[in-house]
Amino acid sequence: MIGLGLASSHAPAMFCPPELWPKVYGAIPDYMKESQPHTAKLETAEVIRGYVQRIDTAFDVLRRQLEAYRPDAVIFVGDDQEDMFDQRCNPAMCLYTGEEVWGSAAPFYVDQPAEDSRIHLPVHQELSTYLLGAMLEEGFDMASTSVMKPMGRHPERGTSHMIVYPAQRLLPKLDVPIIPLYLNCYFPPLPTARRCWQVGQTLAKLLANRPERVAIYASGGLSHDPVGPRAGWIDEPLDRWILDRIATNRSAELQNLFSVDSATMRGGTGETRAWIVAAGACQWKGEVVDYIPAHHAKTGLGFAYWPEQTKE
Repeated sequence: MIGLGLASSHAPAMFCPPELWPKVYGAIPDYMKESQPHTAKLETAEVIRGYVQRIDTAFDVLRRQLEAYRPDAVIFVGDDQEDMFDQRCNPAMCLYTGEEVWGSAAPFYVDQPAEDSRIHLPVHQELSTYLLGAMLEEGFDMASTSVMKPMGRHPERGTSHMIVYPAQRLLPKLDVPIIPLYLNCYFPPLPTARRCWQVGQTLAKLLANRPERVAIYASGGLSHDPVGPRAGWIDEPLDRWILDRIATNRSAELQNLFSVDSATMRGGTGETRAWIVAAGACQWKGEVVDYIPAHHAKTGLGFAYWPEQTKE
């Protein structure tokens, strides 16, 4: 059964030392810096160090939830963003069913060869293969791959950063099998919020009577547009609305997201789809750990979890 849910952002700056954050911010167009002077003036080096401490603390909270739950597998759900896939094949949803995945845990802002930070994570093949067939029977035409052969822009970096960036924070020993579920969150046409919710619902249904203890982790979001025209701008009201729905057990309302086309909902904000999948799988009251509208990280950084549930 799925008895625990987790969710967090995975902005590259979160996994960099504070002295590299200005380098991340440097990717923001000059015209955006001028239109948002508070982003440069208020986020001093001391403020950024405080952000890093809060990020470390939030990940510690999520890690302790996992350790207490003792999962047999963790479903990692999030965007691919041209790591595993490219325009030759960009599935809306894809389950990985191979033996393991590997990738570079250090963000590209860190000046080191990709191989130096490469990590390997085992995959729970039995469960992943079961879910692939069962989801098909439930009406989901889920793509699949069992071969670790990245087709994206930087194949030497391996699998999606939605997995390798947070993996060491959540599973420091890298000894718990995962189930990678890749979502297309960037490249139209995109899955609707309602469909993402249905995916989460169905995952919970299919695992309800399985003996394995499964956790689900949503990786990505919240509002951001890292390389687009809104780089550095954060939709804080939207982010707080999402977190409030989780904290007040009204996550079903998240199905209304992305029903209207808006510049705010494009770009990296689309990664919120992963949170909707986790919310659909964990339809009970969640806990918000922290929220940081970090302009240097170009992302509204969110952390939340759905506390452990046990079979009655």
